[in-house]
Amino acid sequence: MSSVLPDYEDIGNSNSNGFISQSGPTPNLSGRMGTPFGASAGSSNYATVPGSLPGGYTINTLDETILQSINRDLSEVFQKTKQVLIPRAQKDVLKEWDLWGPLLFTLLLSILLSYIASEQQASIVFTEVFVVMTIGSSIVTLNCKLLGGNISFFQSVCTLGYCVSPLLISALITVLIKKNIISMLCVAATVFWSIYAASGFLTESHFQNRKLLALYPIVLFYSIFGWIITI
Repeated sequence: MSSVLPDYEDIGNSNSNGFISQSGPTPNLSGRMGTPFGASAGSSNYATVPGSLPGGYTINTLDETILQSINRDLSEVFQKTKQVLIPRAQKDVLKEWDLWGPLLFTLLLSILLSYIASEQQASIVFTEVFVVMTIGSSIVTLNCKLLGGNISFFQSVCTLGYCVSPLLISALITVLIKKNIISMLCVAATVFWSIYAASGFLTESHFQNRKLLALYPIVLFYSIFGWIITI
């Protein structure tokens, strides 16, 4: 006895009696390989419809040129710095976190303070600023989370990093006029400025009656930077 077996490529089209059926369209197995992640099937204007991108973004950055990306990032850094320097200008701008601004301000502060320090301590001071920024921001963020704050880790780091910008003013003044009573007053003023700007955002993250517990590490964090500038 012999039997004729259908080709493997036709097995999917055989009916219940074992005969090959040639009727019916070939199923489309291409899926959605050409569709951007998160887009609905058949949506051809995915990148141009506001709010259609994943995460609620309205700009498809993959289509940007390098120059456009740099200009957009610099614009965002400027707006967030303005929020710190004028804390009541736009309160929600720091919720869209980035790490370019904190990195830039930490780097500038490290350079200024290493310039003020002696040659033997320049490298130590440069490293010290980055260590204080990394460990201090992590501790402040952890404290906020333990107190039940509705804030992410990178939002907190972004806010604390941008709020270092007023301290650059006092560090620059110290470079220009050396360490004296005027520079110390400037340091005290900018430390208060940084604390006020940071607390305005971090202590409003649903802490209810525990704002003082959230404010204490913020005061200590920026006071350490002020102490590094004055010594």
